[in-house]
Amino acid sequence: MWGMVHIRVYRLRSVMYYIFVIVLLVLVLFFGYRLVSRLHMKDSGDSLDQTDQNNNGKQIYLKVFNKLSDPRNILAYQMPFLSGISDNSSVETSASRGNPEERIMDAPEIFLKHEPDMSQEIKIEISKIKDDLGSITLTGEGPQILIYHTHSREAYKPDPENPYKAVEAFRCDDLDYTVVKVGDVLSRHLESKGISVLHDRTEHEQGDHATAYVRSLKTIQKRMDEYKSLKIFIDLHRNAYKEGAKSPDEEVVYINGERVAKLFVVIGTGQGYVGGFSKKPDWKENYKFALRLTNKVNELYPGLAKPVYVKPSRYNQHVSTKAILVEVGSNLTTLKEAERAAYYLAEALSRIVE
Repeated sequence: MWGMVHIRVYRLRSVMYYIFVIVLLVLVLFFGYRLVSRLHMKDSGDSLDQTDQNNNGKQIYLKVFNKLSDPRNILAYQMPFLSGISDNSSVETSASRGNPEERIMDAPEIFLKHEPDMSQEIKIEISKIKDDLGSITLTGEGPQILIYHTHSREAYKPDPENPYKAVEAFRCDDLDYTVVKVGDVLSRHLESKGISVLHDRTEHEQGDHATAYVRSLKTIQKRMDEYKSLKIFIDLHRNAYKEGAKSPDEEVVYINGERVAKLFVVIGTGQGYVGGFSKKPDWKENYKFALRLTNKVNELYPGLAKPVYVKPSRYNQHVSTKAILVEVGSNLTTLKEAERAAYYLAEALSRIVE
């Protein structure tokens, strides 16, 4: 009797052990497949040089193999807070979402959930940069400024007087209710100042927020081929905060008795969170342009612009030394408040160009 009990217990433990091993192997294979698929997509679309893309069949899979050879990367993919231990090639992430402790991500990202602290080296370099860009001259025929929207579906705090249909939290398919409408205002007012602007309203999210930067880069390259006159590139976004992180009143200033959404410029160094991009921006020059614009905004409208925010991502800012990402308003401000901010942003921008 006791012998049969021991045999049954032993067999049960053996069966449980083998089930555990099989489940573990299935999970490893499943997550490995997902990781390979995502890395292939990212590498082929953004992190490789054009020369790499011409030979992407071999080089991409070599990169993927090297990434998978380190088990830390699989852990980092499934547990993004471990991303700091990985040393892989970088992938593009969402733009700045306010202060680091308040920022949220709109979609899952490979290797990353929360931004690590900026390196001390970069902080020192930033502290040395002065507003000494010199004159910004816009000459020649054709559009001088390209305004576009990588995250074109970003919408604002619902306004009872102008409601929109949300496809998810603070996102809308109707671009007349998103940050794209803010771009219309910015473009229109710059044009009224005699500055030739191309506002590209292409919808870059297309249901896949995580790869929007791949698509917006293609738009930039297409427009640069069409218009050699383009000199300034502005990727217009809407900032986002966790619910309850801030009061709506803290996200506006009053100008001429009206509520105006605050804004700020984001600059990417291209260092990446897990390795870096093969084509990096001249981020110091972009930073000088961002600093010049920020200073002019606050000179004209004190408190409207927050300090320039530097992140390790790239944001396609390698295309020019005057490429910036601007967050106008947030999910705590309304579309109307953001449109007013765009009007004043255009005024400041028109003052720093010749």
